[in-house]
Amino acid sequence: MIRSIDGNTDLYLDTLRKINTRMSKAQSEVSGGKRVETPSDDPAAIANLMQVRTDLARMTQISTNLDRVRSEVDSAEGAMQSAVKMFDEVRTLGLSASNSEQTAVSRASVAEQIGTLLQRMAALANTQVAGRFIFSGDSDQGAAYGIDLQQNPPWTSYQGSASSRQVAHPNGGLIALAQDAQTIFENPDPTKNVFQAMENLRQSLIANDTDAIQAALAPLPGISDHINSMLSFYGNVQSRLEDAVNTSSKEQVRLKADRGRLEDADPAQAILDLTQLKYSQQAALEVRSKIGKTSLFDYLG
Repeated sequence: MIRSIDGNTDLYLDTLRKINTRMSKAQSEVSGGKRVETPSDDPAAIANLMQVRTDLARMTQISTNLDRVRSEVDSAEGAMQSAVKMFDEVRTLGLSASNSEQTAVSRASVAEQIGTLLQRMAALANTQVAGRFIFSGDSDQGAAYGIDLQQNPPWTSYQGSASSRQVAHPNGGLIALAQDAQTIFENPDPTKNVFQAMENLRQSLIANDTDAIQAALAPLPGISDHINSMLSFYGNVQSRLEDAVNTSSKEQVRLKADRGRLEDADPAQAILDLTQLKYSQQAALEVRSKIGKTSLFDYLG
């Protein structure tokens, strides 16, 4: 059995294959800009790289979710600002109408204004953002209330549900995003029931009943505090979302930098490596070409 004609051929070919493999890798880094694309490129780094990619995908999704809910919370906060101003107007109208010099006609006129404000307050309870009724709780595809001043009471029963809407904070934990319209506008606690307080005042004015007017005015300061507390709730949510957005943005920058350090190629180094490998390949080929070729007949004599 005749063994290898040239004992150095296998070593030469193996060395040439390694040079070609390294050249292919360097060329890929130059053209694609990536040092690690498959586990075989750097087995030691791939575990860390996969974790960074997972963390970055999670943080990107959190950021998307935060952007989506911010407009809802901003709209809810704006609605609460309007509700506060509207209820202040109700109190002012009620106090002016309680004056003993007011007549049945003038009080009826004020009652009509308060009726209009009650309709507008119900409209706030039915605020929509991107197709969602943001105060209808988890049943957000329908309006929270209907309103008809000819009915008693003028508002329908609450058509929504409790709200469990939350969003993740980048540091962990969840941010509660919303209150439902029943809690805000038709609270079971009579000292916080906005709709009922407005209707009581409206009916007392229609009846031109001085004692009833005074009784209807009594709970209004506490109810005003309740609406302001709802405004504060949404203001606090806005602050937490702003913090979450800033945290998420910083984390994405950090994770992208980590990903870059693990997977991105150094373009200058990759070009230098490719150039040196081309020289090595050319040198190996030239050296090999100068070696005399040995044939089978040389061994057979």
